[in-house]
Amino acid sequence: MNSKLFFTQRINLLIILISSLMMVVVLNLPFKAKPFGDITFHEEAKNLALCLKGNIGYEKVMITKAPGPVFFYTPAYLVAPSATTDNQLWVYGVVFTFITITISLLLIFKIGSNLFSKEVGLLSVLLFFIFPIHCYYSLGILAEVPAFFSLTLALYGWSKITQDAHKKTGWIVLTLGIWFLILNRPNTMLLLMIGFVVIVYSFFRKKEFFKLYGKKLALAFTCVGFMGLGTLQLAKMITGEKSGDNQEGLLYYVAHQGRFQFREEPTDFRFWESDIRSDSKDYQNWGKSGQELEKIANDTQRSSTEVYKEFLFNDILEHPFLFVRQFFVKCFYGHMYFINSVKPEQFHLGPIHGVLGYWFVILLINSINIIIILGATLFLWKEKNRVNYWLFWGVIVALLIFHGLTYMEPRYMFPARVALYIMSAVGLYRINWIQKKVNFMSKFVFLGTK
Repeated sequence: MNSKLFFTQRINLLIILISSLMMVVVLNLPFKAKPFGDITFHEEAKNLALCLKGNIGYEKVMITKAPGPVFFYTPAYLVAPSATTDNQLWVYGVVFTFITITISLLLIFKIGSNLFSKEVGLLSVLLFFIFPIHCYYSLGILAEVPAFFSLTLALYGWSKITQDAHKKTGWIVLTLGIWFLILNRPNTMLLLMIGFVVIVYSFFRKKEFFKLYGKKLALAFTCVGFMGLGTLQLAKMITGEKSGDNQEGLLYYVAHQGRFQFREEPTDFRFWESDIRSDSKDYQNWGKSGQELEKIANDTQRSSTEVYKEFLFNDILEHPFLFVRQFFVKCFYGHMYFINSVKPEQFHLGPIHGVLGYWFVILLINSINIIIILGATLFLWKEKNRVNYWLFWGVIVALLIFHGLTYMEPRYMFPARVALYIMSAVGLYRINWIQKKVNFMSKFVFLGTK
């Protein structure tokens, strides 16, 4: 057997095996992601699947939020019998997300290997096993996993492009990956703007990059833009007048929510939910402001969207210091993880329990997380040709800008972890003792290869 094929099969089997074990462990943890998130994606995917089977009418099919997750979970629900309960559908969905995440890890190894080395590819995957947040999000019908997979596809496409910019395969995969990423997370559309800035910059400062990729990148971004807008318009057509919800209204609602996040309580990192932080001053003020704005809309016969929009701009102009402080606190918060599904005093994980146990686990999780961030920072600091990795840092910048200006939750940054972990692996691999450890493990994983 070809030695290269042998080690590839070996690492693939190891990734699948360890992923399965990690999934079992996370599945049995006392804290989990919400099974159905905010229920919207689950309900809309279920109705679309039932409609395609002919069990319900088209009038019940709606896509009120991002269309990507609805399209993602529909195939899994199509496989299930029509009379399947929601809890049974959850099993179909979770099996599908687990398969998708495992495929993503296989591709992540290939991305690291294509762009850097097989050792970096191995370390990238190991970082996911050390901090298996991907398994946690796999246990919910959420947008996180399809967005994660989408960015993985895009990065894999870019890794193939850097190997041969003339082959169409890499460009097609890159385009499809970014397109599906935007369908799952419309807020990543800012990535296209960053991409065009990179093209302009390379035209003046990095001629070789522009010569190789510039025109084709511009074409890819244009295609993604038209495909994304076309799909979002299709979702609107499908929904029609069946629902009063729309993307613009949701955007201003979430941005209004963000105007009170970390406003007077910049160190309150509890989840934004009534049963968790009903005693929070910021949360209470948000509720009061919402009631006042709805009253203004009713009294003046103006749309809620118009009233919310006016409030947002006025509030930013009137409180510039708060706006700037909130932005940076949100960016910090987006990279930290807290367990919100269980109260600290009720926390129990084997011999670790209670408030002290809770904060010990939080400290451990975020210590690992900070090391990963430092590794990525080291890579960007040392890398001279950062423009070659525009997609890696570009998606992180796009998400930080959008959610720093609106509303932030750590899960919104989760898709960017694909890029973050690979950059971190490169940075950490430059540290001698880590490099020695990884090289030692590589001898067993890549046995018989050079």
